[in-house]
Amino acid sequence: MEIPKHFIERYSLFIKDFNILTMPLPKSFRVNTIKTTVNDIKKRFKEYNIKITQLPYYKEAFISDSPEIGKTLEHFLGYIYSQEITSMLPVLIVKKELKNANLVLDACAAPGSKTTQLACLTKATIIANDIDYRRIKALKYNIERIGAINTILTNQDLRFFPNMEFDIVLLDPPCSSEGTTRKNPNVLEQWSMQQIIKHSNLQKQLILKAYNLVKKNGILIYSTCTFAPEENEEVVNYLLEKTTARLEKIIIPKFKTYPALTEWRDKKYNKQIEKTIRIIPELQDTGGFFIAKIKKC
Repeated sequence: MEIPKHFIERYSLFIKDFNILTMPLPKSFRVNTIKTTVNDIKKRFKEYNIKITQLPYYKEAFISDSPEIGKTLEHFLGYIYSQEITSMLPVLIVKKELKNANLVLDACAAPGSKTTQLACLTKATIIANDIDYRRIKALKYNIERIGAINTILTNQDLRFFPNMEFDIVLLDPPCSSEGTTRKNPNVLEQWSMQQIIKHSNLQKQLILKAYNLVKKNGILIYSTCTFAPEENEEVVNYLLEKTTARLEKIIIPKFKTYPALTEWRDKKYNKQIEKTIRIIPELQDTGGFFIAKIKKC
C-alpha cells in the first residue's frame, strides 16, 4: 500500500511514523462477562496453547499474535468478542456513569462492538440504532451471540430520531476512516478532501441531534476513526458554538494519547477542545482515533 504524498504532508504535524499505517493490527478481543469470566478465558486459552496478553488499562481486554482467536469455540459461542482496541475506549470512558444509567443510546451502532460492550457493563436499557438496514442484521446477530437481553434495535436516520432523553449517548458517526488503514488498506485509495468535507457536514448535523437527545447533566461521547480535524475538533467546536455544552477531560490510565489540535490551518478552536484526545497508531500500536466527552448543561 502506497501512502499518498498529500496525506503525509497533511498529517506530518502529529504522525511521525507513517510506515505503521501499512502494518497489520494486533488481534484484540474482549471477554464477554455476560457469559463467562476473565479467569475462565485465561484458562481456556492456556489449554489451547494460545498466548494472550491482558491490556493494563482494561482488564477484560486482550491482544494476541495468534490467527486462531477467531476460530475458537469461545468466539463462536460469544464468550469473547473481537474488537479493535480504539473501539473499546469510548465505552470504557463512561464506565463509571454507566453504573447509574437507566437509558443509553448507541446512535450509529452496527455492527455492534460498542453495543455489546455496553451490555456487559450496564443493566440500563440500551437502544442500538443504525440507519443502514443491511448492517442491522450484523448488529442483531452480535447482540444475540453475546446474550444481551437489555438491548432494543432501531433502524432510524439519527437526524429524525424521536425526541427522548438518554443518560448517555454514544455517537460514532460515518467518517473518512483514515485511522483504519491497518485493517482496510483500500481506505487510502478512496481518500479525498471531498469525502472529508462531506462527512464533516453530516457529522455536524448528527452531533447536534445527539446532544439534544441527552438529558441534562447526561453525557455524549463523540468518536471517530479518522485523523481529519474537520471531522474531529471542528465538529466538536461546532457543537460548542451552537449549544451550552461543556467538555470533560479524558484520562485513560496507562494509555498514551496525543493532545487535540487547538487550531488547524486558518481556524482556531474553543479552548475546551484541549480536553478531547487523539489516538495516534505509533504510540500504542493501534489504529487512529478521536474521542470527546461532552456534558449536557
